[in-house]
Amino acid sequence: MPRKERYQEAGCYHIINRGVERRSIYLEPKDYEFFLDLLLKLTKEYEIIMHAFCLMTNHYHLLLETKQNNLSKAIQFLNDKYAKYFNKKYTRNGHLWQGRYKSYPLFDDAHFWIVAKYIERNPVKASMVKQVDLYKYQSFFQWKYKHNYFELLNNSMIFEMTYDEYADYVSSELDIDAIDIVYKSPKLITKDGKLKVLKKRIETFFELDRDINRDINVKNAFEYGYTQSEIASFLELNPSTVARIIKK
Repeated sequence: MPRKERYQEAGCYHIINRGVERRSIYLEPKDYEFFLDLLLKLTKEYEIIMHAFCLMTNHYHLLLETKQNNLSKAIQFLNDKYAKYFNKKYTRNGHLWQGRYKSYPLFDDAHFWIVAKYIERNPVKASMVKQVDLYKYQSFFQWKYKHNYFELLNNSMIFEMTYDEYADYVSSELDIDAIDIVYKSPKLITKDGKLKVLKKRIETFFELDRDINRDINVKNAFEYGYTQSEIASFLELNPSTVARIIKK
């Protein structure tokens, strides 16, 4: 059965990959450094902006932005090069990664900042460190200490905050609602034979009102790409009601 086509239009993505059977993929500092060197090559060769990152013991998180439709090639380069390095160094065979990397296109700027904070706080969440600035292999540490891989963050959006603002932001816990959004991703639909991402959330069609212009908003949401059942569920309406509105 052919693999499902990936959406990889230019834009911001949250990328994750894990070691097979959740095994460690970095066993010593030089492994982390080799991977970060590959990330530097990736940003230059594939015209990618690295906004935030964190290398955990058995997985990694990247918040990156592509300028071309080349996400799959870029991550394949990263994973293949690192797997060959790791297998040769530790005289092992077989797959290093548990499967295809996971990629989550982001909705908007609000989503971006939630994912950035989630990534920076991963070592704290895993009880590896008590403070977010104590973990060496993530973007916040690189910024704070202008460390060896600070160059990775060239043009990162995190610099839209001052250092103190960002430090305060990533040092506070994510609330439950924000955590729920981290792994949500825009809906993908096929339109005119091509994949389209619905970056506009369904709730934005009804932010100003749900009653006065409800019918117009329902039609706009449907034309954008949301289904009748999705709209009905969001508005807590009977699907037949939404169907009648759309047919008007």
